[in-house]
Amino acid sequence: MSSWRKATGWTMACAAALAAAGCIIFPPKIHYNSFMVPAEGGQAGELYRTEGDGSISYVMEGLRLNVRFLTDAELNAQLPEDSFKGKYSTNPYTYGDHVDGDVGYTPDRFTTFRVSVFNQTFAKVQLNPIEAVLLTDQGDELNSYGIPSTSPYNSFERYYRGLRGQSGNEFYRFEVRMGHVRSLNYAESQPIFKGENYSGLIAFDALERDVRRVRLVLQEFTLKFDEFGVPLETIDCRFDFRRQIEMWEVEEEDETLVSDSGQS
Repeated sequence: MSSWRKATGWTMACAAALAAAGCIIFPPKIHYNSFMVPAEGGQAGELYRTEGDGSISYVMEGLRLNVRFLTDAELNAQLPEDSFKGKYSTNPYTYGDHVDGDVGYTPDRFTTFRVSVFNQTFAKVQLNPIEAVLLTDQGDELNSYGIPSTSPYNSFERYYRGLRGQSGNEFYRFEVRMGHVRSLNYAESQPIFKGENYSGLIAFDALERDVRRVRLVLQEFTLKFDEFGVPLETIDCRFDFRRQIEMWEVEEEDETLVSDSGQS
């Protein structure tokens, strides 16, 4: 049995005993970080390459699609004023620095990638972020989050409306989050003309703990249109990542490793 399971079992046993005695306990403070790196051998062929920053690029004829997984720390750094207010943090992609008292750390809210398109050759190209899917080694197929409530699969607006309370402060935080999503998320119907580039975030539900490999599929990326704007040529681009998890108990004078590295 792993040290993490032993520690968890001991904690649950102690919790039951102390609860019976009328005591209140709190879980230990845990350092938690979930991140992804390009999967070795995941992308076959000359069209894919791994970049120095841990991203993956699909390259053809002067066109480059670059995908990079973003950790919660990186997402928080993008919106520092919205990410360090505890439970009132308004970063729409993370829980900010709010620690879940039931587990002792800040869990993932979403699984987020930055997708960038650099077009030097084609008259116009276009990616529909709503059609992006995330496949996991556990057999899951996750759909991306759109912005408005009318999005066909998942929606930031529906998600945050479901969490919104009735106070004026709750409505304010809802508007702040939605404002950030509209600015940062990869926009629908965004054409990228020759000589231009565009970048935005694509988010999915948080991954289950046992997921170790994922494949992001950008479906029906349009390379050519007819005179009426109807797609003539499309491709599907696949980006494979290996997931790792850092997790250890933080003590006052020491840090004791208690969890897995996510190697597979």
